Amino acid sequence: MVDFKKLRAEAAKQKPIDPLEIFRRQPKPPEINDLYTSQADVLNEWNKRRGERDIAIKLHTGGGKTLVGLLIGQSILNETSEPVLYLVPTTQLVKQTVDKAREYGIDATAYDRATLLDQAFDTGQAILIASYNALFNGQSRFGLYGEPDIKKAAAIVLDDAHVAFSTVRESFTLTISSEKNKNLYQSMCALFRGGFKKTDRLGTFDDVVSGNEKDLLEVPSWDWQEKQDAVRQQLRGNAKDFAFHWPLLRDNLHLCHALINRRSFTITPILPLVNMFPTFSEAPRRIYMSATISDDSEIIRTFDANLASVSSPLASRSLAGVSERMILIPNLENSRIDLPGAVKRMAADIARKDLGVIILTSSDYRAKAWTDCAVFAEGSALVEQYIDQLQRRATSGPVVFSNRYDGIDLPGDSCRLLIMDGLPGGSTSYETYRRIAFQGGSTFSRMLAQKIEQGIGRGARGSGDHCIVVLTGKDLLAWIAKRSNYDFLTSATRAQIDMGLSISKDVEDEHELAETAGKCLDRDRDWIQYHAEQLADSVTTEEPDEIRLRQAAAERKAFEYFRRGFHEKALTKLSEFLEGPYKVDGQSRGWLLQLSAKVAFNWGNSELGQNYQLQAFATNPNLTRPLARPPYRPLVLPSGQEQAICQQIEDYRMRLGYLRSFEEIVSYLTPEATSNQFEQALAGLAKYIGIPSERFDVNGVGPDVLWLLPSKTGLVIEAKCRKKEKNALTKDQHGQLLVAAEWFAKEYPGYSCVRVSIHPHSVATLAAVAGASHALTYEKLALMISEARTLLSALVNTHVSGNDLLGECARLLESSSLKATHIVERYLVPFQQSEIGR
Repeated sequence: MVDFKKLRAEAAKQKPIDPLEIFRRQPKPPEINDLYTSQADVLNEWNKRRGERDIAIKLHTGGGKTLVGLLIGQSILNETSEPVLYLVPTTQLVKQTVDKAREYGIDATAYDRATLLDQAFDTGQAILIASYNALFNGQSRFGLYGEPDIKKAAAIVLDDAHVAFSTVRESFTLTISSEKNKNLYQSMCALFRGGFKKTDRLGTFDDVVSGNEKDLLEVPSWDWQEKQDAVRQQLRGNAKDFAFHWPLLRDNLHLCHALINRRSFTITPILPLVNMFPTFSEAPRRIYMSATISDDSEIIRTFDANLASVSSPLASRSLAGVSERMILIPNLENSRIDLPGAVKRMAADIARKDLGVIILTSSDYRAKAWTDCAVFAEGSALVEQYIDQLQRRATSGPVVFSNRYDGIDLPGDSCRLLIMDGLPGGSTSYETYRRIAFQGGSTFSRMLAQKIEQGIGRGARGSGDHCIVVLTGKDLLAWIAKRSNYDFLTSATRAQIDMGLSISKDVEDEHELAETAGKCLDRDRDWIQYHAEQLADSVTTEEPDEIRLRQAAAERKAFEYFRRGFHEKALTKLSEFLEGPYKVDGQSRGWLLQLSAKVAFNWGNSELGQNYQLQAFATNPNLTRPLARPPYRPLVLPSGQEQAICQQIEDYRMRLGYLRSFEEIVSYLTPEATSNQFEQALAGLAKYIGIPSERFDVNGVGPDVLWLLPSKTGLVIEAKCRKKEKNALTKDQHGQLLVAAEWFAKEYPGYSCVRVSIHPHSVATLAAVAGASHALTYEKLALMISEARTLLSALVNTHVSGNDLLGECARLLESSSLKATHIVERYLVPFQQSEIGR
């Protein structure tokens, strides 16, 4: 019997360490002859810089990052004969990566939680492939600082590092469910009820904890710092329920956010505590594999990676790995097609051809709207099951996934149609908190841009692969249509969206939509050539965003000082960045000032902490209210209603997106909406018709909503959207209006005030002295929305811009009830006293 292992050992020379040479010597799967140019470029450059501790590598999604990472891992294994760890986001990707390694003859073994660490890893004979959670957890087999048996690694390769922020964070996040652990949830929330009372959020707090409101609240930092002993006492008795999280948090509660919503009480660190794990923090080489996005700041925040290394990543200008995607957005160019009906029928038709179809939605609620044509993969187990079935071609779907924008690889026929419905949302309490904190700023737009690109990338996976992508949902279409948002997408995605818009202009009906999609599926030569030419002309290298990288580095460095107890150094680091030459938006500035407040409170300097929190809230009112309120800043009178409307329209590259945005906002102006949704939408409606507005539940003072008319008139609005049809305006409700009017008179001297209540009808009880108060009834509100829709539709469809658009807007307003001087008389009805509802 021939012993090939013996023959290999006898013939073996010194193992090569150049990754290109390793690839040359390894067996290849039948479909692979050679590396992409992009892969060869970055491997060659990495080999020149192999001694550096932190190196970031950027390749297009589907451009072979996994093979590059494995070859680097094998190179270090050959060089050192010491353990190499390769991390991926999910356990499903562990299996895929091991299979890929074996295809190329690379020695790799999968982490198995049921057994000891593989001896082949310990002795440096094979790369260990594991999920991030396998390393970062409170019972980690790799060991934590202070434990006797720490596993050392010569290198760690971190795949999909650009999306690991949420995955790694979850390893350090303790979640108390209001349903599964009701008593502990209520007990923890009760500890902080008084803190919310002091910041005038008690009503919202009680509604959230009782399950009647969808808000998310952060426990005020000063209250959190004061009550950590009580928190520890409560959690210690339940430590067995949080065995993988409690050991990481029990001594680090001061470094955490505490977040409350109706589903959970969540404790999560300000930044992941990865330096608690010597395997990671002491690894002499760490290789971060990233997609070609311009913002790699989360790699620094998550992993404490070196700023200089992330600022100068290894990348290639090659288009290798950029998949062919026909991105169709018919509702931005054609409002006549019945979406999503047409898309559902297209999905069913393509699935019948044994081609994979998936739908990505932003929430479970949205996912359930697709269950008439698709199966809902609800829960992690079903997600993995259906991904496996799609990959094995055991099913073609359609399958709908909720809030799964990464960790799903569906190449080839496993996904030929990908439908993205709705703007990506937050899948965890922290993601929701961060979305709220950065709402309205460039950071928020970048976060969404990255999520959208991740979602689009779930289908076609590399050169030679192709996929149809249909984008739907009013909020998603409105976001893409806005010029400033579009600029945050990568050049490859922008090019594909532009191609899709050009195509969609010529799509007249549902039949032509299906016919156009068929050009991609049937491999029409003209389409393929058009896509290749446009992509080659449009794709550019994404330059690192220096300001955001420096902000992330300052944030991480300050956090590490804070973690080690150097409070003054932490505050100095944050102050140096904020006072330096790098300009950031107000949301980011407020975020860093709030971090300074957290440091100061833990340092024991409450006065300094409140001062920082006051500055943070004044800069970014999405953050926690301080105990002392910042001075109110009155709204500025508009220069002209038509100028305000036209400026908004011209902010959109595709004007139909402006209408989609309007429709998304006004969809919440119904009695079924929550009070927060309704009030936010009411403020939004004013802005769409060119009137400055403000929602005061956000800012903490004043009425629910204020509209400021150019005639120096304020509409002081109380918006209790769930009033029952038979009830009249009560004395208490009218009293709230009077208090709001007094506040307005103080803050806006010389202005007239119109008191307004959103109400089913215009009657008040005899006890409510309602003189000079008006009702905006649901009927009148619906009429206002309808007339706004007519006005904006006319403007969007004029196809003129600049002064011509301005003139047309002024002409339409002149004859419209929406002209600011007409609003009070046309839509508001004086209250009449009545005996009903007493």
